[in-house]
Amino acid sequence: MKKSILLVAMLTGMLLGYAQNNVFLTITHKLGASNFAFNQASQNDLSQNFKITRVDYYISSIKIIHDGGMETAVPNKYILAKGIASVNAFLGSFNVTNVEGVKFSIGVDAPTNNADPTLWLAPHVLSPQSPSMHWGWASGYRFIALEGKAGSAFNTTFQMHGLGNANYFSQTQMAAGVVTSNSISINLNADYDEALKGINVNAGPIDHGVDATDLTVIENFRDFVFSPSAIITTGINKLEVSNKVTLYPNPSDGNFKIDLTESLNKISQIEITDILGRHVNFLPVNSSIVETQLLQKGCYFIKFLNGTEVMTNKKLIIE
Repeated sequence: MKKSILLVAMLTGMLLGYAQNNVFLTITHKLGASNFAFNQASQNDLSQNFKITRVDYYISSIKIIHDGGMETAVPNKYILAKGIASVNAFLGSFNVTNVEGVKFSIGVDAPTNNADPTLWLAPHVLSPQSPSMHWGWASGYRFIALEGKAGSAFNTTFQMHGLGNANYFSQTQMAAGVVTSNSISINLNADYDEALKGINVNAGPIDHGVDATDLTVIENFRDFVFSPSAIITTGINKLEVSNKVTLYPNPSDGNFKIDLTESLNKISQIEITDILGRHVNFLPVNSSIVETQLLQKGCYFIKFLNGTEVMTNKKLIIE
């Protein structure tokens, strides 16, 4: 009996040693040192000019690395990253204190990869998408859809749609979590120059499958595309911003205000995402009180940025 009581006490002490925190994964789209934009001219490592017109990919099998190398899985979390907006995905609330990195795979894990996509209802990211992110039951989802133009006049089309269970690779990115109030953000950059590393885009490859340039793109995403964000900030500054930004009313009927009176000089824009991490709206910051409206009921996350730096996140409920 004494051993049982001691074991319970030890387990309780271990659990109390960690704090419940909301954990986010943010990904900033890049082209080399520049922020990503569609149809923006860039070069790969072969000194070939290209412009990207589409970049969509799935992220899944996410694990948070924390508190001295411990790993906590994020169950049933699928992210559809699209070049149109940065990723700010809510991973969940976990008993973690110091986040040290993240593990994830590009694509969709089996057997989910080979199941019927129509069983997922919109707005879930595994439901049918437009343009399509599903190849067929036998092959499953497109893990990555990367398209663009190359050549001296950008008149050569290239398309790489990588897929296949055998090409579902795991990767680890060590990136210290940025703490803001009761939230921790894992900030990564995704450099799409690196996605085309070693690929002769001037030849106009059109590969939708598992073993040509489509596979090379998946391998490049595994080995070269992602890196920890180089943004360096102090937790104290971010905590100050978090404490001085106010959303009201919250919960709201759809009409709400954001009070930036005491942190206006530290916020340049505001991004709103839904519970699945999908971009909803950008709000320019022109005054200390920002008014806006959301029509659909649900949970939203408001990301406050200083340039590309995430200063804090707030949760908003629309009833």
